[in-house]
Amino acid sequence: MRSLAFATLVLAGSVQAALAAGAAPPLPAAAAPCANCHGTDGRHQGAIPAIAGRPAPLLADTLRRFRADAVPDATVMPRLVKGLTETEIDQVAAYFSTIR
Repeated sequence: MRSLAFATLVLAGSVQAALAAGAAPPLPAAAAPCANCHGTDGRHQGAIPAIAGRPAPLLADTLRRFRADAVPDATVMPRLVKGLTETEIDQVAAYFSTIR
């Protein structure tokens, strides 16, 4: 569990460093399916919710709930997150949470 927390901190730090330098943060490979609907910056306008800047624990919890089929009326999300590991969920959450 410590290595997972450390990996999340390292990813969040690299995203913050990229943002501070004015560069686009690196999109984790696990976030590629997210970008199709939410956009690479997580700021999609319209019916699909924006996820940029939301707290990482909230995003990670939501992804885990989708993966467990615990979100009523969910359509595509449970299928998209079924194959994500715990680490990948934390990486995706860290990525989108640091975008302002």
